[in-house]
Amino acid sequence: MANWSELPQELVRKVATEHVENVEDFEEIGKVCSEWRSATKDVNFFPSKNTQIPWLMIVDPPNSPHRRFYSLSKHMFQKINLPQIDDDDDDDHRRYFSSKGWIISVSMKNRNITLFDPTSGKVIKLPSVPLNMLYDDNWYDYSYLGYFYKFIISGIPSSCDGDFTVTMIFDMTQQLAFWRPGEDKWTRPVVDFKISWVFDTCFFNREFYSIDYLGKVMAFGSEIAKRQPRIVVDLKDQGVIIKPTNGKFYLVEVETKLLVVYRHHVLLEYHERSENSNVVYWTTRFEIFELNVDNGKVKPIKGVGNRAIFIDDAVLMGGGIDMGIYSLDEGKLIERFYEGPSQFCFTTPPIWVERRGNL
Repeated sequence: MANWSELPQELVRKVATEHVENVEDFEEIGKVCSEWRSATKDVNFFPSKNTQIPWLMIVDPPNSPHRRFYSLSKHMFQKINLPQIDDDDDDDHRRYFSSKGWIISVSMKNRNITLFDPTSGKVIKLPSVPLNMLYDDNWYDYSYLGYFYKFIISGIPSSCDGDFTVTMIFDMTQQLAFWRPGEDKWTRPVVDFKISWVFDTCFFNREFYSIDYLGKVMAFGSEIAKRQPRIVVDLKDQGVIIKPTNGKFYLVEVETKLLVVYRHHVLLEYHERSENSNVVYWTTRFEIFELNVDNGKVKPIKGVGNRAIFIDDAVLMGGGIDMGIYSLDEGKLIERFYEGPSQFCFTTPPIWVERRGNL
């Protein structure tokens, strides 16, 4: 019988880094024996983002020192302690967003923004948002729910460089702003036309893209302050029927393609399972278009093969009420994948977090 513990640690490390495709298998390698655990403990495992099922960060009390993550594949919870953030206020309410496995925290009282890695605990402080950047500076405790819409990062921050950019959709009119390490404030793009009600943004082929509520896709390049954005496509001109009050656009990168996902929904004034009477929406169907960013052409597609697309807008979804799996083949919702504890919250709704490291 072979003694697996006698395999050279260099070989174990090589197999783990070059031949393992998902986090679950990587974690199992370290459980074989102490020698294998030692061989992989310092390995920064970053599997292909297209093969990993993200975790769902569910609702916990705002002042809790941890957050719980739910695994769709393992049907289990993992508790991650939040890093200590020495803010200059005593906030006990925060909103959370995620991008590339990192968490973005926004405090309610002073609009302090913090980027942190839940696996390593690394913390990066970003500039706060001054009131004069907001459409209405009559700030009050509940308004911050609508003033911060989405955050993304262009790349994974590392200890050796600051070569990444954070993009923020903020304000009641859903504007764009950007920040790079070393800067002391957020930068608004200077454009010759009005940009408002941005629904989504992404970083694709080394450029930032955004899409507004009317289906207009814009590209901002990588040097935000130095270039005028260009209009890539207006979906209305391509024959897409758009109803701004009954839909929501997303930009999704799938390998080398950029997709536009159009979620159709109906408005619900009240839902008995929500924690209050906030206006929420209920998803009815999806349309997907493949966008050619070079010529501005879009074409409808029926599916994405054996892949799954994870999108979230949990505040509009009643704080987590409208969550489920939608089948493009069947054209309907086929499963409510999570109906466990801590599902609903308008203040800190559930969010998807990409798998990285031991998360």
